[in-house]
Amino acid sequence: MGSHEEQCLPILDFSREKLVPGTTHWITIRDSVRRAMEEQGWFVAEFNGVSPDLREDLLSGMKDMYELPYEVKIKNENHKASHGYMSMVVDDYRIHESLGIDYATDPQACKDFSKLLWPQGNDPLSQTTHRYAAAVAELDQTGMRMLYESYGMDEKKHSASHSESTRYLLRMLSYRRQRNGEANTGFVSHTDKSFMSILHQNHVLGLQLKTMTDQWVGFNPSPTRFVVLSGMGLTAWSNDRIKPCYHRVVMSADEVRYSLGFFSFHKGTIRTPEELVDDQHPLRYYPFEHDGLLRFYESYVNSMKKSSEDLLQLYCGVKSTPLLGDHSLPP
Repeated sequence: MGSHEEQCLPILDFSREKLVPGTTHWITIRDSVRRAMEEQGWFVAEFNGVSPDLREDLLSGMKDMYELPYEVKIKNENHKASHGYMSMVVDDYRIHESLGIDYATDPQACKDFSKLLWPQGNDPLSQTTHRYAAAVAELDQTGMRMLYESYGMDEKKHSASHSESTRYLLRMLSYRRQRNGEANTGFVSHTDKSFMSILHQNHVLGLQLKTMTDQWVGFNPSPTRFVVLSGMGLTAWSNDRIKPCYHRVVMSADEVRYSLGFFSFHKGTIRTPEELVDDQHPLRYYPFEHDGLLRFYESYVNSMKKSSEDLLQLYCGVKSTPLLGDHSLPP
């Protein structure tokens, strides 16, 4: 597999002032979102909801955070898979670190996070992370509204339900090239267990995305470009119309790459809407608890010592043996 040029990226204009429901621009972007998601599971949003100052303040705060001692950063604990502090060390050299704020759209969660790392708290960081999370949540909810409309569903009913049942995880990540000069390929090809994922970053290259023809596209970042990826939750919700997006990070630069991952999770049970089940699209997945999928993923990886491309099918696929203890079955 080679690497395509950036013109292969579907870049969609999500400028706030242009996205007026019912307008020609809205309908065009709405249909492009569905097409991109169904064809390859991702698109790039040109989004001006995060100001340059907010982005720079957050990146600056991340740099200060990563200068804290390791013993302080590991206080960021969370029992959910990939929600708390994580790191990767090669030859005694830390090439990847990440910390997470669960329920990041809640200002108190951001304050609690800062108090974990700084006994006196860190008001600038807590305010910046909350403002950032609130802005990117708007992008997530707009994308879902467009999918509801495009599938001919009751947008008002489903959008309200989605907003109420969604929690957001903000992960702040740093990547370094390996000490011996080799590329950092620690984040190999994988899909996310989220509902949707939104990625944003500084100027350093590294993110690659898989196309529908199994080729890799290198993402050229800019302050206003956000990569929107489908996760396993969206795959189950869409009844397999939308596949989870494969992506990876290949870090070859000598600079530190700072990245922001914004992940949506369902707080309760994910069910395929009845509007998306018909003779051509029979039900593919039983209803399941999203946090249950995370627990299953962690136990599967620990027991099998590997990840699985069929994780969702193994956990709740209609053709598999359902895991009765972790998710509810239809009557």
